Amino acid sequence: MIVLGIDPGTASMGYGIIKMTEERPILKGHGVIKTHPDQEMHKRLDVLYSNLNDVAAQYKPEMVVIERLFFNTNAKTAISVGQARGISMLVAAHSGADVFEYTALQAKKYIAGYGRADKAELQEAVRKTLGISQIIKPDDANDGVAMALCYYKLNFLK
Repeated sequence: MIVLGIDPGTASMGYGIIKMTEERPILKGHGVIKTHPDQEMHKRLDVLYSNLNDVAAQYKPEMVVIERLFFNTNAKTAISVGQARGISMLVAAHSGADVFEYTALQAKKYIAGYGRADKAELQEAVRKTLGISQIIKPDDANDGVAMALCYYKLNFLK
């Protein structure tokens, strides 16, 4: 089973793709989709949709895991992330994938062992879980992989 994890954002959307196996999850790909801050929002959203749709077409995920916004005091940021989440859900719907949502705290808890893990601790936990030699960079890509791994830990290792 292929799982696409997404760390939504309109400036930078991280993603990670894992293949779930009985032995361990296998990293198939990861990256970041960036938009230019000078572009109008509808054009930025189109860039996100087009690029994420290409990722989904290439890897054909059966599950898409999107980071859920837990709480944000900055309304502008919350709206922006909400728009990116909507794009992610639209891509999932068009690719026929099921959608799951977890907060960053949940991903940190299940991957790193506690919900308040910092970026470096989460990167190391993702690296160990995947059995790879180097941490995943940049942070947004690692966060996308962590979303996919959260699904793996909660639903596949039962």
